[in-house]
Parts: sequence; C-alpha cells; structure tokens
Amino acid sequence: MRLPDGWTAERGSGWWEVHHLIHDQCGMRTGMAYDLLGSGPFGESAARQVVYGHTCEENQ
Repeated sequence: MRLPDGWTAERGSGWWEVHHLIHDQCGMRTGMAYDLLGSGPFGESAARQVVYGHTCEENQ
C-alpha cells in the first residue's frame, strides 16, 4: 500500500514487515502494526480503513 500525503509508516518490531501508521498533521500513531502489502486482519485492507477513516481530534 502506498500511503497518501501526510502519512508515514514506522517499522514495527519483530521479524515481520509490519508498520505503525502515523498521521503527520495530528501525530496520531497506531498502536497496532500493519502489514501494508499483506492480507488478513492486519493487512493492507485494514490499514486503508485506518488511513481513510481517520479524523483528527480537535483538542490536540
């Protein structure tokens, strides 16, 4: 998955190619790491839901 502008990915720990997603504007960082190229419950589809469903909190 290619992240849209304003989003970055930070490599998660472990043996797998998983990444925490970070919204640059508000600093939100996912606690869960996602496989941006894979499938399954924490794969590309789930990462897309996080990115495109995110709304910034007003009090940050």
